[in-house]
Amino acid sequence: MEAHDYNGEHQPDLKLLVKRYEDMLLEGGITFLEADSFLMLSDYYEDESNFNLALDVIRHAIQQHPFSTSLFIRKAQLLSEQEKYDLAFNALDMAVLYSPSELDIYLTKADIYLRMLQHEKALQVLSIAKEYAGVIDLADIHILESTIYETKKNYSKAIECLKCALSKDASNDIALSRLWGLYDLAQEYGNAIAFHKDFINENPYSYWAWFNLGHAYLNLEMIENAAEAFDYVIVINDRFEPAYHYYSDCLIGLGKYDLALRYLNEYQDFFKADAQVWYYMGQCYEFKSEYKKAIYFYTKALDTNNFGGRIYHCIGNCYIMQNLWDLAEKSFLQAYKIDKFNEEFCLSLADTYDALGDSEKAHDFYHKALAIAPKEISIWIHYIEFLMDEECYSVAIEMLAEAKEYIDDIILDYALAAVLLESGQRQEGFIVLGRALNDNYKAHKHFFQISPKLKEDASVASLIMHYHEE
Repeated sequence: MEAHDYNGEHQPDLKLLVKRYEDMLLEGGITFLEADSFLMLSDYYEDESNFNLALDVIRHAIQQHPFSTSLFIRKAQLLSEQEKYDLAFNALDMAVLYSPSELDIYLTKADIYLRMLQHEKALQVLSIAKEYAGVIDLADIHILESTIYETKKNYSKAIECLKCALSKDASNDIALSRLWGLYDLAQEYGNAIAFHKDFINENPYSYWAWFNLGHAYLNLEMIENAAEAFDYVIVINDRFEPAYHYYSDCLIGLGKYDLALRYLNEYQDFFKADAQVWYYMGQCYEFKSEYKKAIYFYTKALDTNNFGGRIYHCIGNCYIMQNLWDLAEKSFLQAYKIDKFNEEFCLSLADTYDALGDSEKAHDFYHKALAIAPKEISIWIHYIEFLMDEECYSVAIEMLAEAKEYIDDIILDYALAAVLLESGQRQEGFIVLGRALNDNYKAHKHFFQISPKLKEDASVASLIMHYHEE
């Protein structure tokens, strides 16, 4: 059985080749096989994670083909997988004797140096490799250089290497797919946008470039631009699965729920729906106030993924919107069991226990939320509102003093004014409210959100009007 073309139509059936080889091992001798057949066998055993058998195959092969450069390169690669680097270099030295201009020798040697974290030696070898490389091969070398610089955390240089690769081969998907990750590591989002816009002008149908551009816009919170970019990805390649996820997420962020649902349904025409898709559909229906449909899709997502408790939390929110507080409590508790250090889960439980009239548990979970995220002002405000409802005004004042240790925000001043006024300490309350109005008049809307009943207070209205006129 011969393999005249390792990658072509004449290659032998792999199963038959493996059986023949293993039968020969049992019989105690390996009869003649083509070098390509041995390479196929070594690949097979490597795929099975049996590196020793893969290496044995190459040893038998070299006995039959002692001048085969490709076999010595393969031996070096397998030895490097076992971290036997000295032996790997010896194998490459033999390969150089028979074919000193073989590019794979230098690429393999550079890879070994990279594994050994000897970055400068790896780069030196690649500079030699460039002497033997064609245009497409040069692109691959630049990509490997990029990997080396990335390992060194020199992200800007790694980006430049990928740009060089694309200048040699603009259709190189490996370079394009890795480019965004490097821009993200370097946090060079503006540069990413500039480069990809220029690249797209020359290569308008590069869906990878549009995809990268969308990511860059997302990181600068330019959601409309990101959505447009991801839309182009789908127009160019409607089988590019990740684009549907990001495009749907952008559309949800823009409040375009019906359009998001359209693309999520289109996704299911081409791909098998997963938990992420069900989650997005649940979000669409939740934000459309169709809570029963939202819960249906959130529950479908739960079959495979709860997203760290996030799905349970979303279901709980849907129950709240339907005034089903007992069911909301159960969902929030499920979320909390999964992640007890999520301040949002704790806050939702605190608010739920407040609504259910369980003050003790509400206190407990407000404190847990604050312990996790003491710089999150919304938690402090929720807790202050709860304390005011409980008429625990002195505690509320103490908590606002503590909040000031973590946060410098005018909303805390408005909250203090509300607590003082509601508790009957009107003189002190008007002084604090006046200062807050003087510092930031526009923020007074928070004052009435914290204490709606003070909207009916004529003296409060008069003071606010006074500062408005000023």
